[in-house]
Amino acid sequence: MAVPSSGSVGEDAAQETGHPGARRYDCSEGAIDIAVENAEQWHALAVCLGRPELAYEGSWQVALDSSPEGPLAAVVASMFAEDTAESWRARLESHGVPCAVVA
Repeated sequence: MAVPSSGSVGEDAAQETGHPGARRYDCSEGAIDIAVENAEQWHALAVCLGRPELAYEGSWQVALDSSPEGPLAAVVASMFAEDTAESWRARLESHGVPCAVVA
């Protein structure tokens, strides 16, 4: 799922894809939508979050098979809660992770 040109990933990202790499996360201030589409982007997200252990061999398939509200998503959500949406946007973009701050 690509980030639409309007800059919004879309509120229904999790429902459309059904995994923790494509959904909205609340931040300490604001919220951010992410739209991870492949193993490379999943690895980049894990590194960006400071959780490189989430990018083990086969982890992308695990993420695809995981619930957008399950334990893996809870780990990711806990990381996003630590900083503002704008800070995360800058970091995620620098790592090549598709994202958009929720207006």
